[in-house]
Amino acid sequence: MAEKRSYIKQISNDKNIINALAIDQRGALKKMINKYQDEPASAEQISKFKKIVSAELTTYTSAILLDPEYGLSAAQVKDVDAGELLAYE
Repeated sequence: MAEKRSYIKQISNDKNIINALAIDQRGALKKMINKYQDEPASAEQISKFKKIVSAELTTYTSAILLDPEYGLSAAQVKDVDAGELLAYE
């Protein structure tokens, strides 16, 4: 039980609230990008987008929710105080 509490604390803020930024979406993000360009969204574009969002916004969150397919590079640039959650499928 103590181990679970430790993990929850890593993704919670100082008021014990999980305030997570969720950018684990892939399909919806691809559709949004495709709407504004002629060619389909590439894996590189999606990863780069997630990396930028992570670097800019995780200073305001207690954690970030990412997908393993495109989000691993975003984990490398998240705020040091933000916890990390990976989508499991």
